Amino acid sequence: MAKGKTPAKIGRYTVQKEIGRGGMGAVYLAHDPFIDRPVAIKTSLTPPPADPAKLEDFKRIFFNEARAAGKLMHRNIVSVYDAMVEMEYSYIVMEFVEGSTLAKFCRQPALLPVERVVNIIFQCAKALDYAHQNGVIHRDIKPSNILLSTQGAAKISDFGIAAVKGDTAAEPLGQLTGSVFYSSPEQLRHEILTPQSDLFSLGVVTHELLTGEKPFEADTDIGVFFQITHEPPKPLKKCRSDLPESLQIIVAKCLEKDLAQRYLNGNQLAQELIASFDHLRYLKEEINQEEKLIALKKIGFFKDFSASELAEVLKETSWVKHETGSVIISEGELDDSFYILVAGEVMVRKKGQPLAALKPGDCFGEMAYLGRTKRTATILAANRSILIKMSASHLDKMSISTQLRFYKVFASTLIQRLARTSELLAKAGM
Repeated sequence: MAKGKTPAKIGRYTVQKEIGRGGMGAVYLAHDPFIDRPVAIKTSLTPPPADPAKLEDFKRIFFNEARAAGKLMHRNIVSVYDAMVEMEYSYIVMEFVEGSTLAKFCRQPALLPVERVVNIIFQCAKALDYAHQNGVIHRDIKPSNILLSTQGAAKISDFGIAAVKGDTAAEPLGQLTGSVFYSSPEQLRHEILTPQSDLFSLGVVTHELLTGEKPFEADTDIGVFFQITHEPPKPLKKCRSDLPESLQIIVAKCLEKDLAQRYLNGNQLAQELIASFDHLRYLKEEINQEEKLIALKKIGFFKDFSASELAEVLKETSWVKHETGSVIISEGELDDSFYILVAGEVMVRKKGQPLAALKPGDCFGEMAYLGRTKRTATILAANRSILIKMSASHLDKMSISTQLRFYKVFASTLIQRLARTSELLAKAGM
């Protein structure tokens, strides 16, 4: 393929425009006429060698990405659809992600909000955990290899130097893989890599996304090499003092030189992020159903629900977030929705006067739902709160056993409230 010339077609794909170019090849946006979808096609600028032995080596190197990513099907990993070696050129057909890489968000003033960075790293941690469980170590995690779609989804790409378990075509020990700035100590020492190496690299990316600075910097590659293998990283708080302490601890653990002190797998990192940024657990679609099920089981309201009943709840409910001070329901309005508090705290007010504070596991709004009456109080979010919202139409779609389970909890809640009211009246001498 002539350098700089955009082909009209590559295989069956109609090329629309060039969207990227590097030393090894070009990337084009194209259209797949059979499936009617946009695709990205990565081509090699080097034509396949004529020598059969050299051709096999060429295929091994060029198609390593197809072999590695082709094993994986995950919402946060760029999918590989096709790969081909032809006389003129070789190419890999991949999912087209509309957006940009994280590289543009690693410097001031383009830094993303902290919570968005946390969400991106959470997605990457889950994707890496999935890849590692399927025997694939990326070995080149860096901002330019992570795409951020216009919908906010992080997508790990470029598995060109990935190591695949059981694949004897992996690069030999002693050859540096990946960028020096994002390499783990064991990677620079040419040691056998484990999934923890990818997590170290992801820690470097996290540091850079949060501060605009790399945790290890020097004037030369040798200097960076020495810092990564011998020196502690720049403390996150020294680069940016407003970051929460929990996030500083998480990044520091990712960047531990001692494997025994680093996160063992991506799921551990994801769970740490969940613990520090609780709303991630409930609102982001990348959390799978199993994890949501675990979250529901921890909520007191659902302690007696069976697994099948909880599955119905997950299917029919919506999960909503309210910021501090926002009104959830208003006194006097007519609505058939009720709520279960998952995280945070809400305040109950009647005619402007505070009545009670509700904690996770409490429900409210069920009386208006049951009686089809107007709201008798106003509910405000005392702090950032996560709630499960359900309406009559949602509950009507559930099985009779699940509906009865809800009514049983409603009855128990009403009894408890009446008991508390009686106790308060007794104390007041009424």
